[in-house]
Amino acid sequence: MKKPYRLKNTLGPESRANPDDVWVTKQNLKLRGYYSEPEYGMTEYPDNRLFDAIRSYQRDNNLRVDGIMKPDGETERQLLEGDQAAVTYWCMICGAPHGGVYSPNICWQCWNKGYR
Repeated sequence: MKKPYRLKNTLGPESRANPDDVWVTKQNLKLRGYYSEPEYGMTEYPDNRLFDAIRSYQRDNNLRVDGIMKPDGETERQLLEGDQAAVTYWCMICGAPHGGVYSPNICWQCWNKGYR
């Protein structure tokens, strides 16, 4: 059985976003029809569309509507544990789960350290 992806940081307008958290959340919201991919494509950067999509998802699923997802919070649990949950990759360098932003084999932290 595949383990669901878990957020590493709080994902909100005032939070420092983890690129893998952003990528996986956008993918999951897009699969459910909440996030519309911009014409320039999907990125690992948070944007207003992401937070609007989180609020819409929260509203439709009777969750607290604040546009924020917290590690082990109710929005994360409901969104990322569903049948459509995005693929979780495991870094071959450090073993951490990640969203595959730069590579399916290496997490963004190891990528930024020069492991490629």
